[in-house]
Amino acid sequence: MASSVTDVDNPQQGGKKGKDNNKDLLVLVDHKLAEINHSMSNLTGRLDDMEKRIEELESTRDFKEFRVEM
Repeated sequence: MASSVTDVDNPQQGGKKGKDNNKDLLVLVDHKLAEINHSMSNLTGRLDDMEKRIEELESTRDFKEFRVEM
């Protein structure tokens, strides 16, 4: 007796379960990308703040305070 094999579980064959798995994966990737974008925004903001502070210290020519903060 030959057994019949269905490709419902194989995402490469376009089965329903595979499509659900692909959607889940896309949601996870989208979530991680949002986290990375948020982290990058925070780091960029902090870097901008540091650059402003460096410019302030350089403009006052207070090199002793500049060294302490660095």
